[in-house]
Amino acid sequence: MNARFVFKDVNFGWIFMLLLPIFLFWVVLLSRIPVSFSRHFNAYSPGLFLVILVLYYMFFRLPDKYGVLACLGFTMILFALSLSYKWASGFSDSFIVGGLIPYKDAKNYYYGANLLLNGIPMVDIGQATERPLFPGFLSSMLMLTGQNLRIALAIITQLAGIGLYLSARRIHNSMGTLSASLYSVLIYFFIQSYIGYTLSESLGFMLGCFAFSIIWHVSNDLKWFDLVLGLIGLLAAVSARAGAFIIFPMLVLWTGWIFRGEKRYSARTAIIVFVVIVAGYLTVNTLYARFLRIPPGFTFGNFSYALYGQVKGGLGWHSAVEELGTREPIVVYRAALDFFLEHPTDLLVGFAKSYRDFFLPGNHSIFAFAFDGWKDWPNFVLWMGVMILLLRGFVRCLKDFRLNLPSLLFLGFAGVFLSIPFLPPIDGGARFHASTIPFFFVLPAFALSSLQKDAGQNASLGKLSQGEFYLLRYGMVLLLFFTGVMPVLIYRLKTQPMVDAPICRSNQRAFVIKTSPGSYVDLIPDGMNNCGWMSSVCISDFDRNGVQKETDDFVQKLLFLAQSSESGIRIMSAMNLRDQQFRYFVNLPHNGLVIPENQLVSGCAIPIQMRIQIIYQIESITPYEK
Repeated sequence: MNARFVFKDVNFGWIFMLLLPIFLFWVVLLSRIPVSFSRHFNAYSPGLFLVILVLYYMFFRLPDKYGVLACLGFTMILFALSLSYKWASGFSDSFIVGGLIPYKDAKNYYYGANLLLNGIPMVDIGQATERPLFPGFLSSMLMLTGQNLRIALAIITQLAGIGLYLSARRIHNSMGTLSASLYSVLIYFFIQSYIGYTLSESLGFMLGCFAFSIIWHVSNDLKWFDLVLGLIGLLAAVSARAGAFIIFPMLVLWTGWIFRGEKRYSARTAIIVFVVIVAGYLTVNTLYARFLRIPPGFTFGNFSYALYGQVKGGLGWHSAVEELGTREPIVVYRAALDFFLEHPTDLLVGFAKSYRDFFLPGNHSIFAFAFDGWKDWPNFVLWMGVMILLLRGFVRCLKDFRLNLPSLLFLGFAGVFLSIPFLPPIDGGARFHASTIPFFFVLPAFALSSLQKDAGQNASLGKLSQGEFYLLRYGMVLLLFFTGVMPVLIYRLKTQPMVDAPICRSNQRAFVIKTSPGSYVDLIPDGMNNCGWMSSVCISDFDRNGVQKETDDFVQKLLFLAQSSESGIRIMSAMNLRDQQFRYFVNLPHNGLVIPENQLVSGCAIPIQMRIQIIYQIESITPYEK
């Protein structure tokens, strides 16, 4: 029997080829990979850059079916190793503790997702209120996984890897092997530093990759369904992780150009697309927030701080809070306008600094290459090479502008480029561009296409296989459902819990929490069973891999508690249903307290006040009874 089974135009042979690498991701992630090996996949290095570039080149050269297995499988391995390192090493920084527990900004998104899961509106909780799409998506993932944070993060990581692969396959089929390899390695090192976090960059990135690939498809087939799907997906991506919003007027211009037919330009098409984008924006940002009962004025309120910093000559968003002493967007906007009217040239200085920080190597650059003196000459060479290719790709797109694909690449890049001053790198580095990064890194790849014999090997401008295209189109539909529809259903159908708090001593605080599997970290002494795998982190690794340990008293206190305990400690992050606040709980197993999983528990804890955070050391716990 032929191995290619086709039923209702669905090629199950191709789907099976795609499922194997996806399964491989979980095999690698659940294997006990030594930290000494996986740590190489947590950060950029010029050596790793070249190794990954060469491997991608080798895999993309393989015949179609083998190429799918090799390229998607290799991408899954890269993403699994990056996530594996965080879980096994106990890595801690400004957004994560112990390789898993959300911290600071990441905590707010996780907190927002937990509020939705309990039918409680997200009101004034920082990033979750300002950008509610990601906590909504995270609540969907947590609902599907039984509120298992570890599995939810693994799914998000895998989806990001699939998005990277599908966009790279588009480039491979149209531009050739070397172009796809360069694009893949550049975009991998962009997203690498966000793997494993409950941050909105991951959702913006995956939606952006899917949308980029679908809009690319439109440049050939001119199908309205895919055009609308791609635009709505990109709108959701830029709304989830506020990004290069000027790309949308550029895409309006582009659609009028490619749907012109025998005319010089189709203004009617451009107007229709403009209406679709405006309606999509209002749905994604305004109506969605209303469905979740987020008060008006919260979403994207932080843009006022960025604008204030720019009119002050590129001082950064912190200057608004420090100088004005308020976080009210209206007050900040008014102050920014007043200062601009008095010192209009300072805004130009802020714009110039943004372009400098964006393109030149450094902590705020869009590129992973770091350059600190001539000892980093390999990074300088790589940066210079990519910049030359970027300029060459820009010129090629301009020369071939009459063609559908080059005009898309040119105007997409223009949208990103013109947005840079309004997304100052000093405020967040490259993270602002997570949702539109494919439109940027495709230009260096395009520059290489003229040098390759296999460029344009697929006559349909990068046409994907049947299985890949189904994965792309219906994957986007599912992503939009889990991002925009399911969170509303979760919130509307959930009933806000009413709980009674236990009676505690005067120096203790009462709590009622739901313990979830895979949502805690055990810091245990070296040598104990499972030390360094999954939820069990070796104390020495936690000590060694704390990026901000010297300045963060929260991490210092956790380390002290772990080292002072014979059997280590368990760290949990959960919402205290008693006061609906997000708390960090620490359990000392040697006290004999066993915390059951996946059920409500109540108890008493001693609050330990740190500089910013509070640690609740559990003193008693019992299954909760209403």
